[in-house]
Amino acid sequence: MQDTLIKMKNLFIPIAGFLAITNLHGQCAITPSKIPTLNEITTITVGANAQCDECYSWKSSNEQVVKIEGNNKLKSVNLAGKSYGKSTISVSILTDNGVVLCEKNIEIVDPKQSLQQNLLDNSCGINIDDFKDVKVSESIISFFPNANSGDYLYKWTVTYANGETSESTEKIPQFTYSENNYITTVKLKISNKVLLCSITLSKKFDANYWKASKNIVEQKVYSPISYSDYVKPKDQSKISN
Repeated sequence: MQDTLIKMKNLFIPIAGFLAITNLHGQCAITPSKIPTLNEITTITVGANAQCDECYSWKSSNEQVVKIEGNNKLKSVNLAGKSYGKSTISVSILTDNGVVLCEKNIEIVDPKQSLQQNLLDNSCGINIDDFKDVKVSESIISFFPNANSGDYLYKWTVTYANGETSESTEKIPQFTYSENNYITTVKLKISNKVLLCSITLSKKFDANYWKASKNIVEQKVYSPISYSDYVKPKDQSKISN
C-alpha cells in the first residue's frame, strides 16, 4: 500500500508541474517591451517570482541575433543585439507552484530597410515625389510627374493670381497662363488604383518665376522618360528613372 502511495506521489509531481506551466504561462510577462538594437545591451525582467534568486533559466533560440550576456539564472538578464533577424527569448522559472515558462519574440530590423518600408507605406506605394513644368507656348504651360505608371489616377489643380482655379485629370496636363494672371500654386493628387489610397504634392510660385526666360519645347519631347533633362544637376541624385 505504501509503495502504491509513493508511486502515485511521484506521478503527481510531474503532472502538477505540467499544470503549472499550462495555467501560469499566460500570466508571466517579460518587460520592458523595448527591442534591442544592433550592438546594444538591453536589460529585461520576467514578472513571475521564483523560489530563489537563481531559480531562472534564460535561453535564446538564435544567439546569432540575440545573445544573453552574463548570468542567465537571475530574474533580470542582459540581451545583446548581434545581427539582424529573429529570435525567441525564453525563461523557465521554478516557482512554489511548479515550473513556469515565459517567452518573448524579438526581431532586430535593419533601420535602412525599416525606413524604406515606412516611406513606402506613407507614400501609398506611389513612386512619384516631384513634378516639373515645361513651357509649350507663350500662353501654355505643361506639367509632368517624375515617373510613369498606368496604376495611378492624376488630378491636377492650379490656382491663378486672381484666385481662379483650373483642374485636369490628364497625366501630362496643359494650362493657360499670362504674365498678369500667372499660376501661384500647383497641386497634384495621385491615387493608387490598386491600393485605393492617394498622396498630394504641392508647389507654390511667385511672379518672378514665370518671368524667367523658358525655352519652348515640343509636346513630344517632354515625357516622364526625359524628366531628368529638366532637372538641375544638384537635383539629379533624387531622380531614379
